[in-house]
Amino acid sequence: MQTSTILQNRRKNIIKESVRTVYRLVICPRDLDNHEASVEKQDEWIYWKMRTNILSLKFLYTAIVRNGISKQLPCELTPLTWNNRMVKLTRKILLFIAASVLFTSFSLADDFRPTQTWEINAQQTGLARTTLKIAKESYPEIDIEECLKKLDDIIKNIKTSLGDETEPEQIIKTINLVLFNELQFTYVQTGTLENISLNKVLDTKIGNCVGLSILYLTIAEGLHLPIYGVSVPEHIFVRYDDGDFHKNIETGYEGMATPDSYYANMPGKRISQASIKNGCYLKNLTTNEVIANIYLNRSIILKEKGTIEAALKDVNHAIELHGNDAVAFCNRGVIYERMKDTDRAIDDYNKAITLNPDYAAAYYNRGSVYATLEIIDKAIMDYSKAISLDPNSTLSYYNRGVAFKMIGKADLTIEDMSNAISLDPKFAAAYAHRGLAYAESGESEKALADFNKTLELDPNNAEIYMKRGILHADAQRFDDAIKDITTFLKLTPNNTFAYYIRAKAYRGKGDIERSMEDYDRVLKLSPRLAGVYFERGQIKNQLNRFDDALKDFNTSIELFPYNPYAYLHRGDTFQKLGKNENAVRDYRTYLKLNPNAPDEEEIKTKIENVEKTLK
Repeated sequence: MQTSTILQNRRKNIIKESVRTVYRLVICPRDLDNHEASVEKQDEWIYWKMRTNILSLKFLYTAIVRNGISKQLPCELTPLTWNNRMVKLTRKILLFIAASVLFTSFSLADDFRPTQTWEINAQQTGLARTTLKIAKESYPEIDIEECLKKLDDIIKNIKTSLGDETEPEQIIKTINLVLFNELQFTYVQTGTLENISLNKVLDTKIGNCVGLSILYLTIAEGLHLPIYGVSVPEHIFVRYDDGDFHKNIETGYEGMATPDSYYANMPGKRISQASIKNGCYLKNLTTNEVIANIYLNRSIILKEKGTIEAALKDVNHAIELHGNDAVAFCNRGVIYERMKDTDRAIDDYNKAITLNPDYAAAYYNRGSVYATLEIIDKAIMDYSKAISLDPNSTLSYYNRGVAFKMIGKADLTIEDMSNAISLDPKFAAAYAHRGLAYAESGESEKALADFNKTLELDPNNAEIYMKRGILHADAQRFDDAIKDITTFLKLTPNNTFAYYIRAKAYRGKGDIERSMEDYDRVLKLSPRLAGVYFERGQIKNQLNRFDDALKDFNTSIELFPYNPYAYLHRGDTFQKLGKNENAVRDYRTYLKLNPNAPDEEEIKTKIENVEKTLK
């Protein structure tokens, strides 16, 4: 519906109805005692029930003041109780006022024709037809005319319940009773396509804030009521506003009245005063801006389903129709992120922040982009701003904690993860990251407790099995380490590092054969790991497989010729194979690469002893 048209029509009707009353009071006073009979005698356009006389005079007074005439009317008097003198005086005043109104409102003359108070014309419900056409893109089987008929039946039902009611409070109450009590329309918070599509809302009688608000607005349009959509961050409701009477109607709470301040101060979705002043939020929406909410919410649904191109098309359409909605720009930023277009994502988050500087989600999302780009200082600043706007934002604490971890601030990571856990005690990832921070800080027992809690909440978290396995291995709890790494390998097969850790654990507990098997798997997956050849060579020496050990040491030195211990162990292997000359050469290389070796004297003695055998 168009705001200006409705208010203009309503004000015209107020003046016309008031003039009718003046006509009867001034020109036809004898009919006052028999006003019902006058209905048959008078033309329809001067009919007005006596019970609305006083209200009409008040409306007339308001209209006259707006037209620049400051004469007061005796609005608290009842015409039937006036004495003759008061009646005569009042007739003169009313005659003057009527002439003034007619003079200042001369353009209304052509509009004085019979009209129905509640006119129903489904063919003119433009919002209903438009929203159904949008829904048809997702539900091609929709019979739009059948849906309009269902809507028309609801409108007729409400019209019958309203009768001749003209008081806005009673009108709202009646609509709410019919919709939420009699017809049992129900609100849900979920954001599925069914919950926003008018056809499905009519069929299932279930809708979210978008679906129920669209239903309410299409009914209001059918009844020609001044009811408008009103958007706030991530939400929409409706409002009755005829210029004199203003009331918010929360469709999420069966039409409950809610003040603007309720929405303006909602944590995480606060609205800055500048945004309100600039008409971004809490204003009466145009039809196009209402429709923008449908496209925006459908875009969010499509984005979550991974249909990114379609989601981008819908959010672009939403922005075209409602170009100052911070939420729309914020959601398009998320889509650009998914498309790896970080420059455009940041541009949209900047725009969202410009439109509503108090919108926490925009700072959080921009911080996530900065973190991805490893611009950690900016990421932390944005997460901190998001937290200041929404202290209950679990994800803001969590992501700031991850950012602190990236720059080696384990203590701050622990603090943020603890805050996230206090807000959500079942947040497995927060326990995991806090456990890692504890491990890096040398607090292994606290780390182990957090890893245990993580796996209790998330038994399929493969990474934490690995981390806990390493923690067990470092503490020489080799059986526990082997168990965790084995579970990790079931969840993540062919992981080189996992086989390596398990090989070391088997070796630590003395199970050399199984350790050898895992070393073999490691080198099969990654054949250029010099250190693994070195370690496998040591095991082969333990198994008295000296020739095989020599091959592994040779390969290790070939891949990385600067490991002094590879030369030391190869020297021992040469000595065991009787190749003393080669052994002496490797011992000398060891001392050269490791000049401060703690066993320097021992190796020099060994060299002397081997050289004696060469003489």
